[in-house]
Amino acid sequence: MLGIGATALSAAGTGDETLRLHLGSDGTRFVYSNDGDPITQTIAAQKNCRITVNGPLAAISGSDQGPGMKDGSIGIKTGGSTGVPCSRVDATEELTVSLEGVPDAVFASLDLEFKGAVQVDVIVSKAGTEVDTFQVRAGGGIVPGEGVDGSATAPYTATATSAEPIANCRNASDAGPDAGPLDNCYLTIEPSASFDAVTFHPVSGEVSLEGSSDFGDDPAFDTIFTLEGFTGELGCTPENSTATIDQGTVYGTFTRLENTDGSDCVLKPYTLTADVGAGTLSFVPVDVDPPQPAAYSGTVKFAPQNSSNPFTSHLEYDQDDDGPLDFVYMPWCTGDPFATPDSPGSIDTSVIPSGHTWCIVSEGTTIYSATQTRTAWDVVGIGDPKMR
Repeated sequence: MLGIGATALSAAGTGDETLRLHLGSDGTRFVYSNDGDPITQTIAAQKNCRITVNGPLAAISGSDQGPGMKDGSIGIKTGGSTGVPCSRVDATEELTVSLEGVPDAVFASLDLEFKGAVQVDVIVSKAGTEVDTFQVRAGGGIVPGEGVDGSATAPYTATATSAEPIANCRNASDAGPDAGPLDNCYLTIEPSASFDAVTFHPVSGEVSLEGSSDFGDDPAFDTIFTLEGFTGELGCTPENSTATIDQGTVYGTFTRLENTDGSDCVLKPYTLTADVGAGTLSFVPVDVDPPQPAAYSGTVKFAPQNSSNPFTSHLEYDQDDDGPLDFVYMPWCTGDPFATPDSPGSIDTSVIPSGHTWCIVSEGTTIYSATQTRTAWDVVGIGDPKMR
């Protein structure tokens, strides 16, 4: 359940939230739907066709010299086996698109261009951990009796799911270069869980990531990530500053405070989720544009513990819920975070020990039953933690 003060974005929207990659003659960009108030991240070609794409909506990375773009196709900067720079990924390379300032994706429709007897692994992951691996095949890469066949006529489409992870595009014809939509496959992938990155790694043949350029810039053929909805938005007024979740034995409430630098408080999307089985609580505020130096206070509670003498209880957290860090003990604040705040209405971030982003202000343990106790932790911090 959501507490008073949380605004549900997905309920107010008229359709799915999306992140679109459009690579057309009319521009090259990511566009986040943002509940009807789109945010655009432009992709600019640099010298020698190399591109740098590092947010705020998405990032693109790759092996060798990194990603490149040419004529509406994204690949790897090196010339590769065929001497075509920037626009293709071959079997010695890989290309990754990572979601940054948007929610995780639940599925994606990918505009891919092929060359040769293609078998391309499409690996989706979350926080660096693989979720599912799909394989798309075309031409001589298709193995009779394996995979699910896509459409037999242009525009060529196919779907790979976690239950049927092999998709056959274009069926019996080898894919040649520079054939307009005839060498493209519009591949939909449906993983078993949400993801925040997709990696393309050819086993054979070559692949380019595109976004409608071979379809006359028709946005229906953009590369499209369909996203999970944010839980809501947090501001700094009593009406919108607090988010609460209470699921089973996991409870958390977080209140956004004024920005630490005194700047204006702009609404900040967030997700707040609980995993009762794992005993974890995730609070992930997201900067979509521009970054907000926000601070938060909160109270969290987890499953009761058996009473013991002496009694010990610890709060652990992962400082970057959607990143690669692991759980560590949350430290105690070195002082009162509200006594001399960095700016009025915020916190004193200097009381958070070095190397940490959250700290414990106080804790209280109460009797839960005849044999169990339960601890409530009052915390302050910045960033997007997972706690347990």
